[in-house]
Amino acid sequence: MMSPLEALAVIITMAGIWLTARRRVIGWPCSLLASLLYLVVFAKARLYADSALQIVFCLFLAKGWYDWHRFRQVAPEITVQAAPPLVLLRDLLIGAVCSVALGTALRLWTGDAAPMTDATLSVLSIIGQIWTARRFLACWLLWIMVDSAYVGLFILRDLWLSAGLYAGLVAIAWFGWRSWKESLKNTTTR
Repeated sequence: MMSPLEALAVIITMAGIWLTARRRVIGWPCSLLASLLYLVVFAKARLYADSALQIVFCLFLAKGWYDWHRFRQVAPEITVQAAPPLVLLRDLLIGAVCSVALGTALRLWTGDAAPMTDATLSVLSIIGQIWTARRFLACWLLWIMVDSAYVGLFILRDLWLSAGLYAGLVAIAWFGWRSWKESLKNTTTR
């Protein structure tokens, strides 16, 4: 059964991600509120890693909000950067190790409904948050992959509104990638 709390979390999440894709600082506090709402939604669905992930997200979102706000004080707009390939590879390798460790812990110590999937998507989401805060263009390709996988997970857990949200987030991530790519191209040609 869909809850009003999940519906509110969906609306606020869409707003936060859309604003971030448009390089607006206000997207960060919107996403912070959405994470607090989803903490409760995921706990009720027994997706414990995703619920705990919301606490981690809140910390990253607060830091991203601070960093973007500070950057905005010295620059006329939020600029995008290409990440060094070795940084991306390093982060993904660390993510793979952390996913296995977290998935194993969830399998052994919790009743998580999908421990390895939950763990992997949670770890990749943390990496996505870090890359977004650092304004790496590659964050959007990672979000496309992660959000697509979440659609399937949420359908399996009967979180239909959240599955719809994440399908919409795939589209917004595609927009974000195109928008940030164009911004990066314009920055490098100046």
